[in-house]
Order: sequence, then structure tokens, then C-alpha cells
Amino acid sequence: MMRIENAWTGGGDILPGIPGSLNPVEIVEMIRTPYKYIHDRFDKHGHVFRSRIIYPIVWMVGVDCNRFMMVTRRHDFSYEKGYGKLAFAKLFPKSILLLDGDEAGHARGILTPALGRLGIRDSCEKVTEIWKRRTETLDDGRSRDAYDFVLRSTFDVSANALTGVQLGDELESYRPLFEELIVGAMANTQIRVPMGKLDRGLRARNEIVRRMTPTVEEARRNEPEGMVGLLAHYKDDAGNYLPIEEVVNHLLLLFWAGYDTTASAGSWVVHLLAHHPAWQEELKEEADRVIGDRDFELGDVAELEKLSWFIREQERFAPSIFMFPRVTNEDIEYKGFHIPKDTAVMWTPYMTHRDPAAFEHPNIFDPGRWSDERGDRKAKSKNLFGFGGGPRLCLGRNFALMQLRVMITTLVRNYVIEPDPTAQWSPQALPMHHPVNSRVHFRRRH
Repeated sequence: MMRIENAWTGGGDILPGIPGSLNPVEIVEMIRTPYKYIHDRFDKHGHVFRSRIIYPIVWMVGVDCNRFMMVTRRHDFSYEKGYGKLAFAKLFPKSILLLDGDEAGHARGILTPALGRLGIRDSCEKVTEIWKRRTETLDDGRSRDAYDFVLRSTFDVSANALTGVQLGDELESYRPLFEELIVGAMANTQIRVPMGKLDRGLRARNEIVRRMTPTVEEARRNEPEGMVGLLAHYKDDAGNYLPIEEVVNHLLLLFWAGYDTTASAGSWVVHLLAHHPAWQEELKEEADRVIGDRDFELGDVAELEKLSWFIREQERFAPSIFMFPRVTNEDIEYKGFHIPKDTAVMWTPYMTHRDPAAFEHPNIFDPGRWSDERGDRKAKSKNLFGFGGGPRLCLGRNFALMQLRVMITTLVRNYVIEPDPTAQWSPQALPMHHPVNSRVHFRRRH
């Protein structure tokens, strides 16, 4: 990676012909004001520009850039080189986010059955019961932080439905271990310092693997049920089961993805519902008509049209992840720009969704933009990238959408959600995109 090394020493013109700056102050500005940082540079330079986040990078922003990276030239952009230098790689070894080419395809083949319709159907009842229990006593007059409220609920869902941990005492014993794992994944370096974030995360991971091994062994002895059972019973072409630790590795990645990113999306959902009361009523009326007094079922999705608009608009307006890393495997030519091999590249669903070339009035939250009544002005789903795109679209997308549908239909049928007027909220872009101090009241419907 000579070009990147040269950038560190200041030798030569790095990434010539690409607008932007490699000034070390770039990273300070991005960390301090990420929204202003990306908007200013997009407005000034357009869809492709260079910057420095520790090392030189190229930002590729917009629908066309994303399709170029995820579809037409996807093999020329590496996941492994992008994520492989993060602390995440130490805690989730051999995960699908660290694989390219045939290895990634193989891992996807393992995970797809567990995350397919059968796995989602088996999990829906568990998810529903958790959210019903979490929403039983919200009418106590207290205001709640939207992110903290959803974070705890999605933790329970991910631990129970995705990794097979039983609710109650067992889950509570796992909670600090899973929390250390997540904090460790966000560490700033791969260097393991005794009792540092990464060290604590690795210790927690080893303990989780030890504890979950009997769970996977038991699932393998029983009929396959749910995601744990489907993964435990997976066999390769030679008829061999996956090694137990590999099954646990997959389960831990599913937990992380289902917990952190869905908590972000769910917190935005609660925040947006609170600040758009008319949409709360629209969604309640639709849920009452379609679902009535029973629980949400997967077969209801087609008829819950406005709910789908709302969830799509949340993904567009406030995607869970602000930016994603890749590294080029080859020299790339894109619209007159030359991007050398081994160059770090960032793409951002947030700014792609704020591009007026992709969405009309992009800075306005408007679920109605997805209605057929808008005619030619209707927003296009192919321009959404909150779950990535192309052949490597996020495997957990359907599980996340199922949980959001359960959450929203449960909340709006039972409560009016109102913002706490005494709280001053703000958005946080990094490391997870979510509202901060967005406090809400839940007033029970009668």
C-alpha cells in the first residue's frame, strides 16, 4: 500500500485530479461536525472528492457511485481491506463483512436459510412477545430517551431471537458480556491494551463462545427451529456440520447487526413518530383496519402500505450507519477520476439520500413521497441504500424490517407518543447514527 504510506510521509501528490483536501485537520472537522462536513464538501466538490481520515481517502457519494461500487464494479472494492483494519475484525473474525469473492458467497449461502422466510417466521412471535412486554407499563408519566428505550428492547430481541439466549436470568447474565463486545467493536485501534476496550471485548467474546457452545450442541440434537437451529443444522456439500465456534461466530455477528443498527433505526422511528403526530394517527388507523385486535403477522405487510412508506422514509432520512469503508482492489476509472489500487474509499447512505438528484426536497421527512399518488414524482426504492445494495444487500434486512413493523404497530395502537418539551435533542452521526436526548412521553390510548 505504497500510495498510502507516501501520504503519511508527505511524499508526492496523493490522488491527483480529485478535488478536496488532504489536510490533517479534515478528520477533526469530520468528528466535530460530521453533518456540516459532508454537506459542505458535497456542495463544493460534487459526488467524488478526497479527504483525510487518518490516511487519504476518496468519498464516492450518490446513487450512481453506489451502484458502481455495489453492482457494476463490486469485485474491485474490498470489504476485507475496508473493515479488516478496524477493531471490529478482531471481535468478529471470519465474518461476512471481512470476506470477499467466493468466500463471501459461501458465508452468504450459510446465513441465507437462517435469515430467510422460515427463520423470520419462527422469530416473529418471539419479537412480538418481547415488544408487547416492553410496552405494557409505558404510561407511568415519565419521559424516556428514545434511543435508550429502543436499545434495551432490541438487545432482548437480538439475544433471544438471534442467538437463542433465554429471557430472564440467563439473558441478564449475558447482558454485560454482549455490551463489552459491542463497545470493543467500536475501539479506535486494533492494538490490544490490557483492560482497554478491545481487550475487554475479546475477553467477553471468549466467555460468550464458551457459554453458547452447549446451546448450539443442544440445537443440533433437536429439530431445526429458529435461526440458531437452522445454523446449527447447516451442512456443507460433503455433509459435514459447521464447527461449533464457526456457528457461534455467525450468531455473534447476527446479534451485533440486529442489535446496534436496529436500535438506531428504532430510535429514529420513535423520535419521528413523536414529532409527526398526524402520521401516528395514519399508522394507527391502518393498523386497526388491517390487524384489528390480534398481533402483527408477516402476511399483513402487503396491506400495511403506509407503514411501509414510513419505514422507507426513516431509512432514507436517517439511515442507521452514516458511512461505510471499502478499499480498491484495482486501479479504478470513474467519470474522469482515477482512483489507484489500495485506496481507501468511503460511501455514505446519509449523503446519498440527501442528494437532490435522487430525492425531491431531500432534507424534509415526508413518508408520502413513496405514494403512487405522487405519479412521476414518487420516490424510487432503488435509490435507497440504508441496507447497502446489489448482491451483498444486508442479509439482516428482512429481520430488521419485521422488528420495526412489530414495534410500530404495537406502539401506535396502544399509545400516543409525544415529545418532552423540556428536552433539547440533537442528532449524533458517529459511530451509530441516532437521536441524542430525544425524550418522549407515552400516553395510553383509551
